[in-house]
Amino acid sequence: MDTAEAGLGRQAGGDGLAAGPVAPQSFVRLLILSALLLLSLYTVFAIWRLSSSPPVSPSAAALVQRANELAARADVEAMALQGGALAAVEVLQRAPNAPLDAAEAALRTASGAAVGAVVVSEGQLAAAAGKASGVRWSDVVRAAEAGGQETAFTVSGARPTLIAIVAAPTPQGRRWIGLAGDPDRLAGLLARGKGEAFAGRSGTFVAAAAETAAAADVAAAFGRPMKDLGAAGPLRGARPDGTPLDLAARPAAGGALIAVVSARAAPGGDAVMREQIAWLLLPLVAAFALGVLLLRQSRKAEEAQRAFLENEQRFRLAVEAARCGIWEWDIRSDKMFMSDVTGAIFGWGGGGVVDGADVIERVSPEHRDRLRNALNTAAVYGAFDVSFRVPGPHGGRPIWIDARGQAFGHTENDTYARIIGVALDVTEERMAQARAQAAENRLRDAIESVSEAFVLWDRHGRLLMCNRNYRAFFNIEPKILKPGARRDEVNRFAALAVKQQQPAPDGRRGVREAELNDGRWIQISERRTAEGGLVMTAADITAIKTQEAQRRLNEEQLQAAVVKLERSQEQLSELARKYEAEKLRAEAANKSKSEFLANMSHELRTPLNAINGFSEIMVSEMFGPLGDPRYKEYAQDILASGQHLLALINDILDMSKIEAGKMNLKFEPIALEEVVEDAARLIRNRADAAGLSLTLDLPELPEIEADYRAVKQVLLNLLSNAVKFTPRGGKITVNAEIRRDHFGERVKVAVADTGIGIEAHDLARLATPFEQIESQHAKTQQGTGLGLALTKSLVEMHSGSLDIRSKPGEGTTVSFVLPVTQSVPSSADVEAVA
Repeated sequence: MDTAEAGLGRQAGGDGLAAGPVAPQSFVRLLILSALLLLSLYTVFAIWRLSSSPPVSPSAAALVQRANELAARADVEAMALQGGALAAVEVLQRAPNAPLDAAEAALRTASGAAVGAVVVSEGQLAAAAGKASGVRWSDVVRAAEAGGQETAFTVSGARPTLIAIVAAPTPQGRRWIGLAGDPDRLAGLLARGKGEAFAGRSGTFVAAAAETAAAADVAAAFGRPMKDLGAAGPLRGARPDGTPLDLAARPAAGGALIAVVSARAAPGGDAVMREQIAWLLLPLVAAFALGVLLLRQSRKAEEAQRAFLENEQRFRLAVEAARCGIWEWDIRSDKMFMSDVTGAIFGWGGGGVVDGADVIERVSPEHRDRLRNALNTAAVYGAFDVSFRVPGPHGGRPIWIDARGQAFGHTENDTYARIIGVALDVTEERMAQARAQAAENRLRDAIESVSEAFVLWDRHGRLLMCNRNYRAFFNIEPKILKPGARRDEVNRFAALAVKQQQPAPDGRRGVREAELNDGRWIQISERRTAEGGLVMTAADITAIKTQEAQRRLNEEQLQAAVVKLERSQEQLSELARKYEAEKLRAEAANKSKSEFLANMSHELRTPLNAINGFSEIMVSEMFGPLGDPRYKEYAQDILASGQHLLALINDILDMSKIEAGKMNLKFEPIALEEVVEDAARLIRNRADAAGLSLTLDLPELPEIEADYRAVKQVLLNLLSNAVKFTPRGGKITVNAEIRRDHFGERVKVAVADTGIGIEAHDLARLATPFEQIESQHAKTQQGTGLGLALTKSLVEMHSGSLDIRSKPGEGTTVSFVLPVTQSVPSSADVEAVA
């Protein structure tokens, strides 16, 4: 056990961090004397009366305790529904176009408490998972909106059930996440053969024990209307047959449910109870006469404390049931209280109190400053929201934690004293997000690499994605083709570029031909997807149309010749057949070319990945020694050659896409510091192996609009060159600065090394494809000469510039400047690109 664990174990049994304000000494004495006086009077009279009166059975306190227990369990179910809805909100905010994924995530997170989950957008059901039928979700949403609530509970459905509804703000507007609870699960909380039930605000049963299930509602089953069940103490009621009952009721799920417990009243119990209450109230009346003001204040404080403890206990039970850790950080003493779940997430195995320094020590070094900054910000402004990584136990997989909270309590410096919040393990979500982003990038690259125009619509007729050829074919500005654009609006602009349309000559369904205003002919194919969306592709068939027009002209000429030369009919027919065969071969060749271009990347990379993978296994001797050490050297050579060849293929394909104008960049706000740290993390092992020091000197930089993958590739190319051409013992430094001039706000990033340097007359040849500077050190390094060329092209596609400064024997500094925001191209620019 390390120091932090020992500290956690020693303080786990303490009283926590909370400490109330110190009252004046005189008030404390008065309060103690008054409490002792009241307690003495109350004890004497209570013992005397209770000793002379028989006990009342069943105990009203037992009914109240059972009602509190049922209410707490119902709150756990409600918080499980709310936890599922909040998980869906997180998914929907990251992927607004995946409502079904959000509904399924809500159902999984609810851990069986929910039977169905839905996503409601603009009063319509956008997605549903599980059994969510029978509930008028639009009415539930309207009721929540009318009440101005972001989170609400209610009872609804053909079979009354507990409903949780949570607002989800997204870039496309506010949506609502709804979860329907499981009535059978609530019924399982009730004791068999007892008069227990859960009811809604209207008195309709949501779940009831067999003894009360036959009644229509609460009033019929217990003989008391719903408005009476809000009283704090036990009540008297009656069964439908007139049997008197003792009742206790407690609200749950934010008042959406009422937990009702009943028991048969003992004969004569009312008179005995009234007599006992009368004698017990006598000392209280006397104490009230002695100090009415003090009693009122103390009773208010006691009720507030009791309510706070009950709410805290319910909240803790609900949150712990949803596997959400609770923590509280005392900023003044720098100590943190954590629940068992929070302790388990941090790797301690249990909850307790631990020093703040030990908590920060648990966090990955690169994220510790982020956590400290979040604590300092919360101490001033109150809100606490940070994500960080914790190394896994025993060197296992790291754990990503989202910590959120709110500060409270003020110090003498007018800052907050404590922060309370929750901790969520979001490792799986982070991994899923990375996999989804990688898959989306691969899909976009594949779509952009095909020669046909491509566009995909969802089942509601909204744009999901399109490639550059679609914009070029129909001459549509990029600002119109934003995700979510309606198909009828986009088709209206696309129709402006079409001169005429006609069905396909072969009559295929969903296929038509169109002539564009610029004279080109395209073949448009449309088909439905499995989800009800629509895929449209458009291939340029101008050459085929030209051939067909020529063929028709030839046929007319041949017809005229047939009239004059009937004897040459067989030769002309043979010529026509050959022409048709050539036409089919040309079409097949064109199709093969398109398929080759689409599959070339996959076909080249797949065998290389296999070679690299198996050679890496052999080098690492994963399944045992290879025998002769030379085998390992050979495998190392195979791995190095395969990786070199794969890099060569990637560079050539990327360079070809750039030269052909098919490289599509996804401009979005990115944090440049994260990109630099990501690239440095990938190159650091190579730098350490080469005996080089890699230093990052980055100030606080604004977010820039850029393509994350392209900027990362630029940094990897520059860092790889620096490692390659810097002798052992050298230094590599990455720094950045903000520039503000007449060009606008820009960010400059520089990679400097202490390598061999470059002659002045060789600088002009750099950044040219396949150009390498010949030197004694360069001859020992492998490369294609494409790295700087790719880097320069990618920077220029960001409207940036690349600069190289070097002195032989002193080192090289390569810097690039990127604008903070990308300007929207004009229609003339778009036409020029098309």
